[in-house]
Amino acid sequence: MQNATTAQITDDLNATVQGCGWLVEPPGGIIPPGSAVLMVTSTQMCTAANSFTNLSDTLFIVFQAPGNSSGHFANHNNGATISATPSGASSTRTLILTYLPTSCSDTATYDRALLTNVYGTYGGTSAENDGATAEFTWPGPAQVSYVNYGCQAPFVPLLVEVVYAEGSICNGTGSVLLTGSASGDFISLQWQGGTGTFSDPNNLTTAYLAGPGDVGAVVIQFCAIGTCGATICVDYTLPSGSAPLVTITPDGPTTLCPGESVTLTASGADTYEWSGQETTASITVSTPGTYSVTGTNACGSGSAQIDITLANGPAVAITPDGPTALCPGESVTLTASGADSYLWSTQETSTSITVSQPGTITVTGTNACGTGSAQIDITLGTDPQVSIAASGPTALCPGQNVTLTASGADSYVWSTQETSASITVSQAGTYSVTGTNACGTGNASTDVTVVSVAASFTTDVSVGDAPLEVVFTNTSSPANASMSWQFGDGGSSTAFSPTHTYLSPGTFTVVLTVTEQGCTATASGQIQVLGSEVPPSSVFVPNVFTPNGDGSNDQLRLQAIGMRQVDLSIYNRYGQLVARLERGQQSWDGRTFAGEMASSGTYFYVLEAEGLDGKAHELQGSITLLR
Repeated sequence: MQNATTAQITDDLNATVQGCGWLVEPPGGIIPPGSAVLMVTSTQMCTAANSFTNLSDTLFIVFQAPGNSSGHFANHNNGATISATPSGASSTRTLILTYLPTSCSDTATYDRALLTNVYGTYGGTSAENDGATAEFTWPGPAQVSYVNYGCQAPFVPLLVEVVYAEGSICNGTGSVLLTGSASGDFISLQWQGGTGTFSDPNNLTTAYLAGPGDVGAVVIQFCAIGTCGATICVDYTLPSGSAPLVTITPDGPTTLCPGESVTLTASGADTYEWSGQETTASITVSTPGTYSVTGTNACGSGSAQIDITLANGPAVAITPDGPTALCPGESVTLTASGADSYLWSTQETSTSITVSQPGTITVTGTNACGTGSAQIDITLGTDPQVSIAASGPTALCPGQNVTLTASGADSYVWSTQETSASITVSQAGTYSVTGTNACGTGNASTDVTVVSVAASFTTDVSVGDAPLEVVFTNTSSPANASMSWQFGDGGSSTAFSPTHTYLSPGTFTVVLTVTEQGCTATASGQIQVLGSEVPPSSVFVPNVFTPNGDGSNDQLRLQAIGMRQVDLSIYNRYGQLVARLERGQQSWDGRTFAGEMASSGTYFYVLEAEGLDGKAHELQGSITLLR
């Protein structure tokens, strides 16, 4: 088909071309022999969906006559599954190209099972097979190849690339053999760049010899000049050498036993210098330490180091996989470590042994440098020996508590159903615990008491005139507890039921403190002493007494009337205090504080006293002691 419609379509398509290519309908309906022909199977072609922007050669374009739908290109094969090789059955299609005015025709056949999909493989959906193309060669016999241009117009673009490089350059020296590749229509090739020279700058293959300025990364270009005059270039960075990557390889272990040696060999460079000034590639060492080597090539130098250590005889250890105290019927696995081979005291030579009897197990380990040994004691386990420790007294005062801690086992159950090692209690009772270990159970008990203490007292009189004598009756419990009385006027007592005389008027608070096993209780009451006429106070100190045991004048008795406070100090002739009287009617029996009889002689006294009438008395004098 060739008419105004096809001419317009051709013009619309040529308007998209930006390269030097062109679409031409056959002049006079005659296609020149050997021409590249593009066949369009419909005059309703969508020019917007078929861009020829990059077309760089001339194609003859022909159109199928309208209404001939059976001739449309079958662009998918018979297989739905995508595979690397054709999977559908063979399905041939025959193309007959006829020019109607002259009835001139040509015929070609293709197998649509061989059409490739958009992935370059075979099969798939219709969309995945879009762009499938059958390309026929001329002259015959007809040969067909199968490609897939996708949604692009079929043309051969001008492409260049560097596909092969051998050799390297380093600091202005060296050479690289280069091979380029170019596709599409081009009229010439050009290698350029760098400060060196190309052996053949206009050939696909050339050799580049480095120049003095080729230091670091050197970038060259490979270019192709197209038939339209456009130049397409690709940049390529020449392979370059680098400073050597030096390594040290020992010919044996780097941990040496005494007297052994190892040979160290350096590689990766052209020349070497070791830390010991050797310049050979290999050295032999027998002393522990760090050995380093510097290797040099045309691009620089690199270094490496290796540590040589001194080995000793094995440090053998034994590790059990469980407790070493075995209950009857139990066993434990012992594993030796720290050597290469082992010999146990049981004559076994494996790394691990299993034992079930108590005793001392020994293992000897051997390595290249000698032997070493270790031992472990296996004992016979027993039932737990459970005990209970208290954090404080187990006799508790009301409101107090104590923590009980069990020991001697692995797990515990208390009579309170608690399962921790420690419990805290505040109630009286007997607390027991059962302890369990791998060999059985054991028990312990302890008693916790709560002390009951109560303080109370009564008096025969609570109000009266001074001097007022009060009899206190103690009703506290228990009766054997410690008693402490504070009468409120400065007086005190530890008697169970004391009698106390109040000499001056006032209201006095009496406090009784009862103590039992560290617990205390108190009771209090008040005594009211009324005022009365106070007689004149007086005090008299006798000047002689005879403590000879005859019943007459055996004690020096202080005679005090209406006294609130009395303090009589008696000294020997050396100024040493030998006796002290601190209340009225108190007496001295002629003995020292140590209970020894004072010797006969003269003693001196100092008296300070205060009467109930407020009068102060200060006396000094001497006392004669006769036996």
